[in-house]
Amino acid sequence: MVGKKTVERVILATEYNKEILFVLDDLSLTLNDVEVTAKRNGSDVSNSSIVFNRQAIEQVQAFSIMDVLNNLPGKASVTPDLHHSQTLTLRGEAGGNYAMSNSLGVAIIIDGIRQSNDANMQNRAVSQWGMAGSTISGRVGGTSYDVPFTGLDLRDIPADNIESIEVVQGVAAAKYSEMTDGAVIINRQAGKTPYQANVAINAGSTKFSLSKGYLLDNNLGAVNISLGYLNSNEDPRDKIQSYNRINTGLMWTWKSKERFKNTVSLDYNTRSDDEKQDPDDAEQLVTYVKSRSVSISNRSSLDLKSAYVSNISTTFSYNRAYQDTYKQWLLNSLPKGIANKDTTGFYLGFYLPGRYLAVEQIIGEPENISASLSLSNTIYVGQASHSVNAGANFSSSANKGLGIVDNSDNPRWVNTGGTNERPYDYDKLVPAMINYGFYIQDSYKSKIFKKGLNINAGLRYDLSNGSSSIQPRLNANLELSKKWRLNAAYGISSKSPTLAHRYPAAIYTDLVIKDYYESYTSPSNLFLVYSEKILSDNSRLKPSKSTQFEIGSHFTSKWVTSSLFLYYKNNRNGFSNQQNFRTITLPEFQFIYTSGQPTTYYPTGGFVNYAGISDYNPSNGLSSDNKGAEFAIAIKKIPLIQTSFSLNTTFNYSDYKSVDQNIKAVEASFINAGREAWYGVYPPEEHKDWSSMSKLSSSTHIPRLGFIVTTSADIFWERQNKKPENRGYPIAYIDKNYVIHPITNFDPANIDYGYLTYNDSAESLTKQPFVYANINLQIAKEIRKKINIAINAYNVFNIRPSYLSYNSSEQTQTYTQLNSPLTITGGVSFKF
Repeated sequence: MVGKKTVERVILATEYNKEILFVLDDLSLTLNDVEVTAKRNGSDVSNSSIVFNRQAIEQVQAFSIMDVLNNLPGKASVTPDLHHSQTLTLRGEAGGNYAMSNSLGVAIIIDGIRQSNDANMQNRAVSQWGMAGSTISGRVGGTSYDVPFTGLDLRDIPADNIESIEVVQGVAAAKYSEMTDGAVIINRQAGKTPYQANVAINAGSTKFSLSKGYLLDNNLGAVNISLGYLNSNEDPRDKIQSYNRINTGLMWTWKSKERFKNTVSLDYNTRSDDEKQDPDDAEQLVTYVKSRSVSISNRSSLDLKSAYVSNISTTFSYNRAYQDTYKQWLLNSLPKGIANKDTTGFYLGFYLPGRYLAVEQIIGEPENISASLSLSNTIYVGQASHSVNAGANFSSSANKGLGIVDNSDNPRWVNTGGTNERPYDYDKLVPAMINYGFYIQDSYKSKIFKKGLNINAGLRYDLSNGSSSIQPRLNANLELSKKWRLNAAYGISSKSPTLAHRYPAAIYTDLVIKDYYESYTSPSNLFLVYSEKILSDNSRLKPSKSTQFEIGSHFTSKWVTSSLFLYYKNNRNGFSNQQNFRTITLPEFQFIYTSGQPTTYYPTGGFVNYAGISDYNPSNGLSSDNKGAEFAIAIKKIPLIQTSFSLNTTFNYSDYKSVDQNIKAVEASFINAGREAWYGVYPPEEHKDWSSMSKLSSSTHIPRLGFIVTTSADIFWERQNKKPENRGYPIAYIDKNYVIHPITNFDPANIDYGYLTYNDSAESLTKQPFVYANINLQIAKEIRKKINIAINAYNVFNIRPSYLSYNSSEQTQTYTQLNSPLTITGGVSFKF
């Protein structure tokens, strides 16, 4: 129940027909047993689930749910960061496109409904920039505040009205769809609750929230209302860079006396990342990312007195948002010619003045609709029980926005990479994407040799983008005794591509044939260009997939609980972008210049080759093998010192490989010299990452005083990144006719291809040079069960080790300082 301490008790068979009374205490620091850290319990969802209850969430004084999730094993407990987008990765080590694909595969589920980022298209043309470089960045460290191609920005989800968070890193039950790397299952507060007000401050960040649950008269159920406001300044001295968030929610729950329960939720949220103009900045740089969203959802549950179906549950959700990404920059340079036709062929471009205010703007209006239906029943066969659940789900994603706004009169980028941005209307050119799914699962409970056996076996079938996927999933555990339990799990899961993957903007190539500029008003000016338009076709893009196998054990005694899990996860068809090269052959022209007169030109009859033309398109090019171990042990409170201890240690190893072709164009001088190789083909990108980390914590809790002190240390044992040798040597080359010539043994003296090597040829190993730690302190005091005062000190001893690393291939040194400086969060919460 909301705001109550959970009570767990085994019900004996002799008690089945008796009325059993459970008395639930209000959550309070005056209770003898208080849980302020996450628990790895296992659940019907997954064997290795980790759960944060309401009390653990409250003690974090979180500015968003990311601050809570940073307390997961393997994650660093760091200062709240509200000025960089925050996405979650699970059981994976790499960054870049690998991290984006992992994050996209982590489902965020709120009140039983998956929160979709599939309609987010706040990015420039992928063909020009690639996925990772396509978002508009701001002034502060080149930070991007948009999250297309990836999971949700978790800064936007407040933690104040959340009752519990369950994190699934292993194999999830078959009812859960659209996930390859895990899930975060969030249950918000509903029903009757007292007034709850929270205030928290950290450096330039301030957060307020208020919630209350009311019982309505005439058995009309309960209404729960929540309000939240957050303001954060990167530097409180100038307030140039800020993040603002407003969250409002209304939840109405109604339940009949016997069988029917219905919950309607209405949410309206706004957020803004705003980089204002610095008064001392002559370039007049301004960046903002603003959004607002409204969502309505309904959940229903009906219990039936039927031998075939005992319960029917449905969900429905509609979400519509408005997203506006904007950047301006005062450019001051020589006049430049620009091509802007939406066509293929020769034409005359025009010249931009040397000084103008350049603008980039993307306007999106993502729309997400989802619905689900599930039927369940429990069947008893002897002493065994089968809880069978079958269902279907539907989701639709569309974007009704203006898209990439036309800025040909004041573009930010001119002839960059041989192309110029064109407008791209999402509402007119991007169709909706529809996914279907069906599943059946059986939660089987029985005994084997007098040992409790629990098996959750299921099968999913998903249909997305013309691709189907069959996904068997199994979670099993065997209770060897009251203290020991063994676990095993196996499963396949998939995640469909987003609209940004599926429908990128068209590919434009702008070749400057002649650029002759005399003066801004001269009739002799000539900017002759050839543009080529290619419509992007990603119809063959498939869902990404993962296969995971997990084994583990769990031990529980009067004083100690511990668990050990070993896992292997294979990810394939991950989303990346393939760089493509081509050559365009065009007629040669002769030009006649006469000052003050229009420049004339005519074809000579010859032809010119324009080589090295490249573009990007989304692909299924990523794969990885991930292995790891997760060990946890907790010692319950020792009465003599009123202190409990816990230790979590994780080891993760990931071997990442790209299946995309790795092609690089040679410099134009080699082509002009008549050399054979125009392009080099290199080994696909590959690297290995591994890390080891521990979380050690102690909690001293004095119930009579409502007082608790928690000290935690993140210990970073090891982190390494290794890239193989010879990756800078070509394995083949491509000539001017696009014929591929394999290279069996590379010969640097070979005149045809010996010039294709580049610096990345030696084995590269980047490693953490020493073991270090980050120590945090948390103090909380409760007054009369109504007021809770908490102080969190991140890096309380301000430990900031540093080191120099040397790059032999680039002859450079890099200075790295670890851990953020000491920061303190102070918070007060009231219940009345």
